[in-house]
Amino acid sequence: MKYRWLIVALLVLLPSAVCARWIKDQVVMPVEATGPVVFSHNNHLEAVGKNCPSCHNAIFNIVVKKNPVFTMADMAQGKSCGACHNGTRAFSVKDDCSLCHPTRDIVFKVPDAGDATFSHEVHTGLYGCGECHPGIFKPAQGKNTATMTEMEGGRSCGACHDGNTAFTVGENCETCHAM
Repeated sequence: MKYRWLIVALLVLLPSAVCARWIKDQVVMPVEATGPVVFSHNNHLEAVGKNCPSCHNAIFNIVVKKNPVFTMADMAQGKSCGACHNGTRAFSVKDDCSLCHPTRDIVFKVPDAGDATFSHEVHTGLYGCGECHPGIFKPAQGKNTATMTEMEGGRSCGACHDGNTAFTVGENCETCHAM
């Protein structure tokens, strides 16, 4: 009888302990538009009670190459991360984007006026990501160029920097440009 428990313990506990040793805490998922998303196994294992099968292989395949690519729209429909990040079980994929996606200052090279710096910290303190992305700004490097004339006409930064919502693009140049 006591050997039966020993066999059960070896068959159940030993594989779990051995498997847990090779799990990398952080998995980096490349996202072209925003930069890499860093997933923490430790945070998620704590949340689901160390229940690996709740995600593997039901939502995510352990073999990374077998996982399909999902868009944010797919996730909002409950696929991939959205299976749990639905606003009920965990924060929604529609919430604060910076919880998963990196934000940083963006420097636009402007040869004649000094480089212009966009501060995500300042803007996300006032607005949600969806107010600019993807309508006004596509979250992709090199996809958001505009002249000062175009901005004065309401394009790009000029969508908000119009004198009503925020100062105009034609005043306080040093606020954005390195002078």
